[in-house]
Amino acid sequence: MKFSAKAFPPKDMFAERAEEDATTKTKRLERLYDLTREFAWDGPALLAELIEKHGAPGSGMSAEVRTRLSRVLTVLMWGELAAWNISADIALEIEDLDAKMAATGQVFDEARHFRVLSAYVRELGMDPEMGALPRTLLRKVLAAPTLATKLVGMQLLFETNAVVLFHSLGESGICPILSELLPYFERDESRHVGLGVMFLPRLIQKMTPAEARRTARFHTECILLLMASGFSFRDDFEKLGFDQRKMATRVTKMQDDVLREMIERHGRRVMRAVVNPRDGFGPKVLDFIHPPGGLDSVPTWHRGVHRGATRAIAVLDRAFS
Repeated sequence: MKFSAKAFPPKDMFAERAEEDATTKTKRLERLYDLTREFAWDGPALLAELIEKHGAPGSGMSAEVRTRLSRVLTVLMWGELAAWNISADIALEIEDLDAKMAATGQVFDEARHFRVLSAYVRELGMDPEMGALPRTLLRKVLAAPTLATKLVGMQLLFETNAVVLFHSLGESGICPILSELLPYFERDESRHVGLGVMFLPRLIQKMTPAEARRTARFHTECILLLMASGFSFRDDFEKLGFDQRKMATRVTKMQDDVLREMIERHGRRVMRAVVNPRDGFGPKVLDFIHPPGGLDSVPTWHRGVHRGATRAIAVLDRAFS
């Protein structure tokens, strides 16, 4: 719940802190805030320095690469703006003091990411259009009805995908500015995941069975939207030279690691409110979308269904844009 003026200061905040102050998880939450301050960096100054060193964004790129990169970065830019808003909501709603400090640190990180990325994209040439699928996903998490669903959307989905995308763009060699700039983004996003690992299980432990089912359904819907959004960027990623199976495998492994750490610290009960894309049909879905040997290695029926799904998602994305 958000604080009301009449209820301020919230006495429970300090009661809960006194209860848990000696535990490892609280100490680690507190450390997240300290790390935010320790690794803070001056985004605008760094970008200006890199532009002076390498030239303007897009220098030496072909028109096609520049367009494809702009499409991907424009969505990432709006994703950072959404993350800034969502992390601010989380910081307001969390009542545990150490978790609130960690979330507040994330607000400043996301604000810096948006400012820097938007400045780069404006120089590169922003693609004004954003497809309906990624826009729907961003809006869904922005409007998430509970603190738990906000944390699921932000810490388990947005942050893990952002880490992998920033890493892929940075190591691609497409732009020397991005190669030097994006490791800063990646380091921040990797740290943000920790808030979900340490605080989300506390919320899950207090959920009724119905609340847990609703949270798991929200998580599933977001994963499906994320997968569909990936289809709509398939050509862009291919033209930019990304190994899409490797990217998808990194994302699902990172999410699996996060969930396993939650289980290790808090028990399997946390899984009643979240889903693991590496369990059940997850690996089969990955092999269907990104076959190990590429699409040329699969049977004709597989290629046909894959092409049909890609076209249908592209039509849907354009129709609602």
